Amino acid sequence: MPTLLSTLCPGSHWPDYRGGSLLNLIASLSTELGGPQTDIAGLYQPWLAGIGRHRHVVLILIDGLGSRQLAELGPHSHLHRHQLTTLTSVFPATTAAAITSLMTGQSSASHGLVGWHLYSDSGSNAPAEIVAPLPLTVRHPADSASTPQQLAEHLLVCPPLLPQFGRRVQIMQPHYIADSPYSLHHAGSAHRRSYRSIDEAFKLLALSLQTASAPCFHYLYLPQLDSLMHRHGTQNGAVRALFAQIDQGFSSLAAIAEQTDCALLVTADHGFVDTPRQRQISLDEAFPALYAMLDQPLSGERRAVFCHLRPGLQERFISLAQQQIGHAYWVIESTQLLAGGAFGPGPQHPQLAQRIGEVCLLAKDDWSIRDTLPQEKPLYLPGQHGGVTAAEMTVPLIVRLPRKD
Repeated sequence: MPTLLSTLCPGSHWPDYRGGSLLNLIASLSTELGGPQTDIAGLYQPWLAGIGRHRHVVLILIDGLGSRQLAELGPHSHLHRHQLTTLTSVFPATTAAAITSLMTGQSSASHGLVGWHLYSDSGSNAPAEIVAPLPLTVRHPADSASTPQQLAEHLLVCPPLLPQFGRRVQIMQPHYIADSPYSLHHAGSAHRRSYRSIDEAFKLLALSLQTASAPCFHYLYLPQLDSLMHRHGTQNGAVRALFAQIDQGFSSLAAIAEQTDCALLVTADHGFVDTPRQRQISLDEAFPALYAMLDQPLSGERRAVFCHLRPGLQERFISLAQQQIGHAYWVIESTQLLAGGAFGPGPQHPQLAQRIGEVCLLAKDDWSIRDTLPQEKPLYLPGQHGGVTAAEMTVPLIVRLPRKD
């Protein structure tokens, strides 16, 4: 845990890039499966040692299933029974940063995708934009002419890692994102399959294990739980039912894995917190003096907010923000995130400092902040992530090996 950042934000929980994060997990997996070795450290413990001797290795990424969610939703589940340890996500604890780290083996510092909304300056005569890098849409300005392909060429700078493993690689994603520019870039030369339901995903994966003619690495991405918890929070009945469906799919797959010499790994990109409506701050409406100091709309995450300020207003903004919202958010200079190593090791993306603005607002407890642009409707999310609480930052590492091990 970075000492500087822990001091600035008492009680916060930061990535353990020394050997206990998702970034270290993918580094170890690459080494074990014959992929490239980078300067990123592997896991502290030899949890994956020898995993490459198995005919098949499966990595299932259950979006949003943090360690707390696993314990609360399924204390007696098959998934919980096989939890080996707890890892941390990356910073910010969000899909854009964490999934990109898994798919490239690079830290957020290097790949530069540091939030659902990302400040992006192409360096041309066009104005800077606030972009959602996963769907590759532009939030601001509303009249942007940038296409998803143009955005992909500018934002997706790190080569895909999984196709470089020393065996055949198959990537399985929902049909609605399988052919997106983001997915195509990070799949590279890997074999791709899409699915339309969770049950179909597990059936297709089981069939692949039974019919593959050569050793294979299989990556299955399940984003459904994340989507549901954003809409309903973490304790909703539909969330519990969906978790039970995923757990049953894992159990069924485990029986096939036993017959096909397959090692099963399961983890998540981040956890979740419930964010009550009364703890949501509309910065543009409730604190117009603060909002007037911004040069751009808010970017990053609602619980890890990057503020791009008008020239000369940084000290004034920090002072006023600490007065007005200091009960809900830590107000820190973005340069302190860089100094504290929040975004991880490796070469720094040339636009990283620019993308994180001058000031970062980090949520305390269950608070969240948003702004609403003229073309947008106010959006309340009962469940959120991206911040530095243990609930958001810690994820399980679930490992099931064939019994002969």
